Amino acid sequence: MKVNMLSRVADGMFWLSRYMERTDGMLLTLNTFYILSFDKEMNDSQGYKPLLEYYTDLTKEQINRSQYDTSYVLKYIICDNQNYNSVKNLVIKARENARGSQDKITKELWEHINSLYHFMNSPELPKKLETNDALNIITKLNKDLLLYNGILHVTMPRGLGWWFSSIGKHIERCLQTISLTQAYYKTINYNLDGDEDLLYWRRLLLSLSGYELYLKSYSNIPHNRKIVQQVIFNRDFAHSVTYTLEYIDKYLESLFKDNNLSEARKLQNQFGRLKSYVEFTDYHHLTNQQLEELLTNTKAQLIQFSTDFSKLFFSYT
Repeated sequence: MKVNMLSRVADGMFWLSRYMERTDGMLLTLNTFYILSFDKEMNDSQGYKPLLEYYTDLTKEQINRSQYDTSYVLKYIICDNQNYNSVKNLVIKARENARGSQDKITKELWEHINSLYHFMNSPELPKKLETNDALNIITKLNKDLLLYNGILHVTMPRGLGWWFSSIGKHIERCLQTISLTQAYYKTINYNLDGDEDLLYWRRLLLSLSGYELYLKSYSNIPHNRKIVQQVIFNRDFAHSVTYTLEYIDKYLESLFKDNNLSEARKLQNQFGRLKSYVEFTDYHHLTNQQLEELLTNTKAQLIQFSTDFSKLFFSYT
């Protein structure tokens, strides 16, 4: 494999971005659900359920028991040591990967990750989440992740480290978009001709930073099919499935530019089939069953691609 970077360092860059993107998406979803939980006029049938289903390994019974328990959810998602995907644990893992890749990331990026790490390990944090300070903490963490993305984009050189980082970031983002979209369509049996109002879809769109764009682009009802157009097929929406797949393809091409090994060609073809599967789906005539299959198959194929990509570049056994 003609890649002039130690597999350990490439692995660190890939997973640093995946952990930070997961943290970013999780915090944005948590912030959305937390703020909307104060809206007593909103008919909320799910509570924190979509967040807990995707980002935790709680059982169905545990989720049903805690889906409306704001205090429990805040502490479990943000700083519970037993939660593998808590913000605290994800930041710890991101920092470990950043430490192993310090010669490939910038000083500014390392310092910001390190600062976030120390904030998450503050002993007062769990108690503060039980007070009126909870919203300030969530807001601060959201801003910290925005700042992380800004520092990454502005300071990182566009070389191998950037390519591995970007592929990891967009794999994680695509999986988040698919999983959250599934949560909202599954509840309505993937009914594309239903009459769910904008209040129903607001949580999903806000969790994907797409609410404002949706209001500007799709003002008329019905929403069920138009939501699909934005979150899956809109090339101008940074969290859409199509957008993220295009960026993975772009950085794969850079990675494989001077590579003629059969394993590299095989992996590139594998991803090409996945991208084409989504790209050539006619969303105008999509049926309910086809939507369910599209989300399920795309997710399964992307997870398989991520596994095969890791085996090729990071020497996983």
